[in-house]
Amino acid sequence: RMIDWTKDHIVDLGGTVELLSNPQGTDDEPLPPILLGTFLAAESPETKKTVCVYGHLDVQPARLEDGWTSDPFILEERDEKLYGRGSTDDKGPALSWLWVVEAHRQLGVDLPVNVKILYEGMEESGSAGMFEAIRDLAKTGQFLSDVDFFCISDNYWLGKEKPCLTYGLRGMAYFQVTVKCCEQDLHSGVLGGTIHEGMTDLVQLMASLVDSSGRILVDGVMDDVEPLTAEENAMYDTIEFDMEA
Repeated sequence: RMIDWTKDHIVDLGGTVELLSNPQGTDDEPLPPILLGTFLAAESPETKKTVCVYGHLDVQPARLEDGWTSDPFILEERDEKLYGRGSTDDKGPALSWLWVVEAHRQLGVDLPVNVKILYEGMEESGSAGMFEAIRDLAKTGQFLSDVDFFCISDNYWLGKEKPCLTYGLRGMAYFQVTVKCCEQDLHSGVLGGTIHEGMTDLVQLMASLVDSSGRILVDGVMDDVEPLTAEENAMYDTIEFDMEA
């Protein structure tokens, strides 16, 4: 429903939309499509830079009994704040880009850049299908091939008063480790302590990767990480982040 609503809203604002079938969806287990939207600058779009905005329209489950004061799926304003599931993660930020386009339209101001929209509906479930889609969309002549800049509209402010622009993320790497021992159950009272236990070995392996302070112990993993500069360190003094809050 959110994908379809957003598609219609983009079209109403003069944009174009394609709904890409999720590469991991099947007839038995259909998944939400991936939304590809485009707003071109009115004047000489071929000479303008292109910004692609990423966001997601799915949310985590929410119920009144989880502690909500109001229905989480009906947006409510209280004390000049908006309460509703997804108002910050990530429907609000995703919708804000369409408000930007709408404001330009109403003011009669041309967009300074071409804007492409890449919204999914599976982020809260591991972004199923998104990686395969991006791989194909980045090929020559495809949706992402002419993008100059990406903006991930799924981050947070560090405080309640000052807007925050996140300009870098650590990134992630996933690895899977399997430790095998015996192929059948063994009696712990008879054989315990005489053979290697897979779970114990796995715990030792995992513990060898990080120390008690969270420092990664893998040789060379930090070799390409730039040290924190004095200017960057000074920025922390003004972000108004309250550890106690």
